[in-house]
Amino acid sequence: MNQTGIHEERQDKATLFYGWIIVVAVTIIYTISEIPVFAFGIFVKPIQNELGWTREVITRAFGLYMILLGIFSILGGILVDRIGPKILNCLGGILIGLGFIIGSRAHSVVMFYLGYGILGGIGFAFIFVPNQTTLARWFIEKKGLALGIMFAGGGIGTLIATPLMQAGIERYGWRTVFVILGILILCVSVPAALFLKKDPEEMGLSPLGKGDMKSSGATEGKGAVKSGQMIQAQNFTLPEALKTVSFWIYNLAITLMFLGFFMAQVNMVPHVTDKGVAAAAAALALGIASAFNALGRLLMGAVSDKIGTKNSFYICLSVGAIMLFYLISVHTPWMMYLFVVFFGVAYGGSVPQMPRMVSELFGVKAMGAIMGVSMLITTLGPALGPVLGGAIYDRTGSYSPAFLTGGGAILVALILIYLLRAPKKSEG
Repeated sequence: MNQTGIHEERQDKATLFYGWIIVVAVTIIYTISEIPVFAFGIFVKPIQNELGWTREVITRAFGLYMILLGIFSILGGILVDRIGPKILNCLGGILIGLGFIIGSRAHSVVMFYLGYGILGGIGFAFIFVPNQTTLARWFIEKKGLALGIMFAGGGIGTLIATPLMQAGIERYGWRTVFVILGILILCVSVPAALFLKKDPEEMGLSPLGKGDMKSSGATEGKGAVKSGQMIQAQNFTLPEALKTVSFWIYNLAITLMFLGFFMAQVNMVPHVTDKGVAAAAAALALGIASAFNALGRLLMGAVSDKIGTKNSFYICLSVGAIMLFYLISVHTPWMMYLFVVFFGVAYGGSVPQMPRMVSELFGVKAMGAIMGVSMLITTLGPALGPVLGGAIYDRTGSYSPAFLTGGGAILVALILIYLLRAPKKSEG
């Protein structure tokens, strides 16, 4: 029996595919490290009340976080292709944790930007793309489910953490909560990272579903479309991907999608509390949004395995745009709760579609580098969305024009996804 056969036999007899251990580890890391992104909105007013900064100035920290996430995702993507995810996740957790501790001591805009914006953004860049790339290499079958589980962790973590953080802010202040977050991220992410492996070959295994792909006659490097999804993409290098029209259409669509979703995510709490909703109720709503975000990530991750990536995008973007338009009229707790349920599912459900689509368009061989460049481009959306919302509020006294703009951006993203086609090697 040849070496490949031995590896496949070993995998078949294993009681648990190690890829699921990878799923657990990356979910733990993603859960603790994405809380700062989801929950940023509850810190806006406390920081404004203590330091007197405008909402635009405060949300610029979030924008800086996203810009640095995009820039350093290129490095993270390149490095995960070369050295694997373990070292990157350890470094990422250390940087995010230290960033929160430094941010807790800030009395100037520069120091707050350094802690939350710069160190936090760079740290998350070494976690976000590398872990998506790692899961894509471990799974062919159930890829959507594996990604959905990881992404759901961020929502579940925020559901649990948001009301606790709000209570902590009210009792001890936002600075103490920042310190606690920093310590938790340091203590949880680094040990979990020690379980990570670059790919199945490192352990003498094959990706889950590789045998089924071979037996069904699928061939690596040949694209096919079935039920709205590409079964197996050609493997593009980064330079080849950059030359395709599909790469730029995809990235423009995701940028606009993020602009709309993050505009609502960060500005919802200030918006509804301005309308008279209590801060505690708004914090609870943010937690509920995170729960349904997690449900959307898990549900649509699994559903996309059945109906395809593009069809899943159509559902999520349509509902998301409607919810941003609806948010304009929200002024009671129950209207707010209705918003966060549908918004959470739509926003969350779109997240696992992104790495799926990249792998289906360009393959997994250089996926880390391709996603790194993609992150650099698409983080313009979450960087600009919250700041644009805050700037519109500062100038008009209302978030209504901002949410109209965000909903329109999501609708344009939907059209672009519809126009997206799988590239061929000859393109460019």
